Amino acid sequence: MGLFKSKSKVYKKDIAHQNERKQVKYVWLSSRKAIFIIRGEVKESKYSYGLPILPLHGYYKSEGKTYTAKELSEYYVILNLPKTADISELKGKKVVIVGYDKDEIYIDKDDEEGSEEE
Repeated sequence: MGLFKSKSKVYKKDIAHQNERKQVKYVWLSSRKAIFIIRGEVKESKYSYGLPILPLHGYYKSEGKTYTAKELSEYYVILNLPKTADISELKGKKVVIVGYDKDEIYIDKDDEEGSEEE
């Protein structure tokens, strides 16, 4: 059966690729509108706060270069926030939407608990 490649070679490549760690990229928000998912807890450093995120939309700046959310998919992204930022608003949140009006956002949630009839 010369038509198919050996599965063992493909499998070894997949395992080696999974074991590679993503490079860390420290970024700042570069656009007025952004959407990202929070991946962990806020950590304080000397000059800023660091927040692990998964960027979904917007532009982010790192070392003088601007990246889109798609370009950052290859990295483990840490969003830098200034010391003046109110990080208490981010505690317990999963998704952050920056720069959009409430009328532009739709959130679908399961309201089974609140819709019980007596």
